[in-house]
Amino acid sequence: MRSKFKWIFTLLLAFTMQFSFAQDKTVTGVVSDELGPAIGATVTVKGTKNVVATDFDGKYSIKAKSGDVLEVSYLGMKQNITVGAANSYNVTLKATVLDDLVVVGYGTTTKEAFVGTATSVQTKNVEAKAVSNVSQALKGEVAGVNVITTSGQPGSAATIRIRGFGSVNGNRSPLYVVDGVPLQGSLNSINPADIQSLTVLKDAAATAVYGSRGSNGVIVIATKNGKGNRSSVEVDLRSSVNVALLPRYGVIESPEEYIGLTWESLYNRGVATNNANPIGFANSTLFSAGGISPGYNMWNAADGAALIDPATRSVRPGVTRKYSPEDWEDYGFQTSYRQESNVRFSGSNDKTSYFSSFGFLNDEGYIINSDYKRYTARLNVNHKP
Repeated sequence: MRSKFKWIFTLLLAFTMQFSFAQDKTVTGVVSDELGPAIGATVTVKGTKNVVATDFDGKYSIKAKSGDVLEVSYLGMKQNITVGAANSYNVTLKATVLDDLVVVGYGTTTKEAFVGTATSVQTKNVEAKAVSNVSQALKGEVAGVNVITTSGQPGSAATIRIRGFGSVNGNRSPLYVVDGVPLQGSLNSINPADIQSLTVLKDAAATAVYGSRGSNGVIVIATKNGKGNRSSVEVDLRSSVNVALLPRYGVIESPEEYIGLTWESLYNRGVATNNANPIGFANSTLFSAGGISPGYNMWNAADGAALIDPATRSVRPGVTRKYSPEDWEDYGFQTSYRQESNVRFSGSNDKTSYFSSFGFLNDEGYIINSDYKRYTARLNVNHKP
């Protein structure tokens, strides 16, 4: 009887051990993104404190059981997988929409995890604007950022002031950082078509990493790079017309109307000063130092009496011009054209990503001889040896 219970106990213990081992197992795999292995990605068993990080090859190993959910996250990308009968699960993370990411300091983070005031400008909003300078693309995009256009010259940079920052005598311009490097040259050297994202850092918490150089705020510019394990060629051509949309002051364009009003003003002066002969005063003063210089008499009339009819106070019928004056607006302004062409080559594989672009811009200004031409070339290569 005792031997029988011993065998039953042994059998029950074996089943218990087998059941326990089946519940808890080691799950392995590789986490990667579109550029290759994801180094430092976190793998967490949902609902527990069991967390591991991937190594330099993107590999991970974690204890889990069937039915557990593994949460894999990396630089704003996140994916869940459910553990089943298999012991190995490879995960390829898809890039999150860039609007959810904020470029800060020397890396990126999500809006939810970021402490500070930062605003990202959508790429489509930059591409939709026909601007020659990056600074003008910020106009109307970020609250608290004033973009002041101080010149109509094509290619000129706008003055940017971030609310909350200021100085009486010092420089108030923000710091521009392009791909992690403070910009030393001109904003004109950056082709807006090469920009992937624009992030405006607006408070001390966000700009602290840049020290005193970021005291007026920071505008972080990230340029495009290759992605997606594929090669691509993009070509875009744009053309537009530059015209003056703001209404101009109304002016007198008819010489006959102008000279008639001038004669009438002299006549009214004669009446106001109790001149005995206001008509004669207006006729004699019209082309003199007290009226209009005689050099501007463009009519075939010797004086005001031969030119102006006192009854109508306008040029007499039949009086002809010696010449017709030029319209000087024709020599100062023009309806101009803007042409822009961009060619982009990009691609990536497990180890290398590349992006190259070539751009040409010919922006004829509305003011004659204010044209702006720009040739740009850019190469962005990332390689993991």
